[in-house]
Amino acid sequence: MAAYKVVIVDDEPWTREVIKALADWEALGLEIAGEASDGDYGLELIRRIEPDIILTDVKMPHLDGIRLIETLRGENNSAAVIFISGYDDYSYIRSALQLNAVDYLLKPIKQEELNKQLQNCITRLSEREDKRNDSRSPEIGFLDAPWAGKYYLLRDNLCDSLNSLDTAIIRRKCNEIYQLVMAYEGENPSKSIMVCIYYNLMNTLEHFMLSRELSPKDILNKNSTSFVFSQDSFLKEMMEYIQKLYIAASEQMQEFNRNRNRLDIARIKKYLEEHYADGITLELTAAIFYVSKEYLSKSFKLATGKGFSEYLTALRMERARELIKEYKIPLKEVGEMVGYIDQAHFYKTFKKYYGMTPGEMQSSIIDNKSCRDMKM
Repeated sequence: MAAYKVVIVDDEPWTREVIKALADWEALGLEIAGEASDGDYGLELIRRIEPDIILTDVKMPHLDGIRLIETLRGENNSAAVIFISGYDDYSYIRSALQLNAVDYLLKPIKQEELNKQLQNCITRLSEREDKRNDSRSPEIGFLDAPWAGKYYLLRDNLCDSLNSLDTAIIRRKCNEIYQLVMAYEGENPSKSIMVCIYYNLMNTLEHFMLSRELSPKDILNKNSTSFVFSQDSFLKEMMEYIQKLYIAASEQMQEFNRNRNRLDIARIKKYLEEHYADGITLELTAAIFYVSKEYLSKSFKLATGKGFSEYLTALRMERARELIKEYKIPLKEVGEMVGYIDQAHFYKTFKKYYGMTPGEMQSSIIDNKSCRDMKM
């Protein structure tokens, strides 16, 4: 799990790709949270995301790396910074040192040196009290616009469309968001709005996938790491990128659903063994494994020779007997410990299963122990 977020700001696509290829992100516990190809967008990204580490080129159009970090330092941003440059210029190096940068790397970037300086960033960050540990994509906050209410409604509709597994609906909902923003902000909204919408929709997608026990990385790793913000970024391009990821998530859900009928009974049994005391039912278990209760019941009986309820009851009764016999747990607590809220129901089930009440079993155990003690 990533411990620190990284933003890369460089106007040269190949440099960004080299950085992404050379760094040992997973081993170092780092996550690329955003990319920008110029200082203006880099500034907005960093303000919104608040990354722990910033890798930035020195010379870039619109806002160079030195002024970018100067601006952030003036806003009390204390992120660890690595400058990257093709210029071995003392004035740049001096400025980097004055801005408390971790290092100033010259192109071409060497893998060993890059990872060494990233490790130095981590060491510096770990020594601070405000160390970040949240590895999820950053929560950007509320969209501050007069049309925000309409946007959030459409965003929720887009999330709901993932459940439909209909890519045509996903495309339509993405287009509705695009048309809404276009109507109020045009094709080239402010940097703040672009960044906010992007991360808001990406967080929504991530939460959807996690709620269904799907890995967001399975989607993102098949596509480019992140949308690269630049002066040439337009709303349509960004929404098309987001739409591609939503459709990929929907297709993964479809694949999951196609495979769900091949129930892993061993996995279900393991789930029951771990959760029998949690008040689970056939209906709840079916929902967790994305099948109908009828299908689960039939498949379980066919694979185990026992009905679902019969198997679950056996788990609970055997554990109840163990608690009474081995651990001498008070009878009034045993039922609750094996998943029975109603004490009377527990006693009735226990007697039906063992032919005696929990109290009778406890007395039998005590009598047997007394007889053995007398013989000794």
